[in-house]
Amino acid sequence: MPPKKNKCFVVGCNTSHSCLHLLPTSEPLKTQWVDFIYEGNAPLTLPKYVYVCSNHFESDCFLNGGQFKAGLATKLILKGGSLPSVRDPTTTPEEASTSTRSCRDIGVQTHTSQLCSVGTQLSMRTLQTHHRSIISHTAVASSTPLKTSSKRPCLDLEEDEDILQECSSIVTAQETDVTFNPTGDETSTTEQKDLSSQASSPIQKIYKYIVYETCIMELFEVCPVCRRRCHTRSQRIGTFLRVEQLCHHCQFTRKWNSQPILGSTPAGNLHLSAAVYLSGASFVTIEKIFAAMKLHLFKYDTFRRHARMCIEPAIVYKWRNWQDEMLQLLAQRGKVIVGGDMRANSPGHSAKYGSYTMMDLETNTVVDVQLVQSNEVGGSYHMEKEGLTRGLDFLDTRGVTLDCIVTDRHPQIQKFLRERNVNQFFDVWHIEKGISKQLEKVCKLRGCEKVREWLHSIKNHIYWTAASSSSGPERVAKWTSMLNHIQNKHTHEDSNFPACLHETSRSRGTKKWIAAGTLPYLKLERVLSNTRILKAVGKLSPHYQTSSIKVFHSVILRFTPKNVVFPFVGMLCRLYLAALHYNENAGRPQATTASGLPVFKVTFPKAKKGEYRVREVKTQATFRYVDDLLDLIFDKVFVDPAPYVDDVLRIPIPPALCAEYDRPEKEEAISSRLSRFNQ
Repeated sequence: MPPKKNKCFVVGCNTSHSCLHLLPTSEPLKTQWVDFIYEGNAPLTLPKYVYVCSNHFESDCFLNGGQFKAGLATKLILKGGSLPSVRDPTTTPEEASTSTRSCRDIGVQTHTSQLCSVGTQLSMRTLQTHHRSIISHTAVASSTPLKTSSKRPCLDLEEDEDILQECSSIVTAQETDVTFNPTGDETSTTEQKDLSSQASSPIQKIYKYIVYETCIMELFEVCPVCRRRCHTRSQRIGTFLRVEQLCHHCQFTRKWNSQPILGSTPAGNLHLSAAVYLSGASFVTIEKIFAAMKLHLFKYDTFRRHARMCIEPAIVYKWRNWQDEMLQLLAQRGKVIVGGDMRANSPGHSAKYGSYTMMDLETNTVVDVQLVQSNEVGGSYHMEKEGLTRGLDFLDTRGVTLDCIVTDRHPQIQKFLRERNVNQFFDVWHIEKGISKQLEKVCKLRGCEKVREWLHSIKNHIYWTAASSSSGPERVAKWTSMLNHIQNKHTHEDSNFPACLHETSRSRGTKKWIAAGTLPYLKLERVLSNTRILKAVGKLSPHYQTSSIKVFHSVILRFTPKNVVFPFVGMLCRLYLAALHYNENAGRPQATTASGLPVFKVTFPKAKKGEYRVREVKTQATFRYVDDLLDLIFDKVFVDPAPYVDDVLRIPIPPALCAEYDRPEKEEAISSRLSRFNQ
């Protein structure tokens, strides 16, 4: 059926063309429309329908002017906010480009300088022809006048406008209300504003959604020009989807991408690789999750390529920049108290990697992490000394002066620090743990059951000895006073500690005392007065301990589980990530209730054998370092990776553990393979 002819209301236009029903509802635009149509002599009451020829608009006021001219479109689509400016009724839309431009964007259905892909889960009803419109959007078919309705929601029109778009299905977040809930009556205005600002946001900060394939393909089944079914073809690259739509009737075609493309790399693929790596997750686990949900994912080789080219260089750059700033502050402070401890990547003495941590105990901050591979030093037993040596050398080159270092009682470490003239203190917990193990064995002996009553007091006594003493001899004197105390003797012969500091009181429980010369006393004396123990007690750290380093080692488990094998650079980068996470969250305050009371929790550690512990509950951890790394990856490293990759290439990588062995030919090894049960 040919389009209906309507008479143009513009003064001086006597032609009968297919006109547009274009009366805006907003008052400012309405006045401009009426002034143009009636040349300032508008009647008091306007007609129900007002029509304007398409000839009164410039060519750039139409979204599909080129397609209409080529015969690929039967209806002209007007841009939102466009105003008529051509008075000559015989001027065609193509010739009107010489007139003064008067198209004005009003923020609805306009092109923006930065486009982003927004996936939607719309039903087939979205693609059907609508019969009502809000005039402020001014995108209406030229043949059929549409009635105005002030009661119709704007959301329906925005879906209408998506159908009438020219050729591209790439829409901005401002043009599509992705927060619309068809089953609900309320829509969050705050969320709408946040999503509308996504159009100008960096790619890594744009929100993403899970969209089902059937919901996407519904958007391309019908041609937006002739409303007939189209032929579609899809192409997938990892999480990226490209849909090509072709209409065999009007030859309409378009391509739609589910993600922005950075060069030749889909942004979503790179973002997912970075998110998996920076969160300490395993790609194998993510792959299983995606497979269970039928989500498309790229291969592991792609993940490793992203890691080598972008993610790991960004981590190394971020850590070294932060480390440089921290070391400058330490160099200006003067005397620095650090703690050191090694963590093996697997249990036992056959570990492949050993990471040695240097922590500033005054600020509870990790300042250096050294990674050592076992074949660099001839065995895993020597990795701790090598890690400490590298860490001390690194601090010396950066001008950091050490006051002392707090470590465990590793024999090699003691000798090395003594030869290097570094003041060393021992962590109290390591010594208390060794003494407790020996006393547990004593308690199991026949006739020594009474020793168990003193276990808790002996553990507390060693901590009090370390915290209340100012010199080595004083610590030894206080420690050995325990042998007199268990006999109910509270004065001592040592001048460094002549008497107990507690109040003297008459004890009623005489059964708990242990007399000298008895078997329990002799066993206790043998443990508490051991020469090696006395030397260790004299070097107990008075204030700072290495418990914070143990906490950091538990954080490392989140990034490098001991049952997963990582390459050298991958292991090093994950250690850096753990250090960045720990340093950002080490000073978190204690959480409080709504009434302001501090929050605690009661736990029963397995090692305490039924004893409970009261722990403080901290506030939620933050991940600002992840956002900083994502910005670095997308804004700098991906744009020019060369300087960042060069820093990674300069890291000395030791040869693999199997490099020292002769590798046989694979075919020969397979042919010689025999089962022990079939020889």
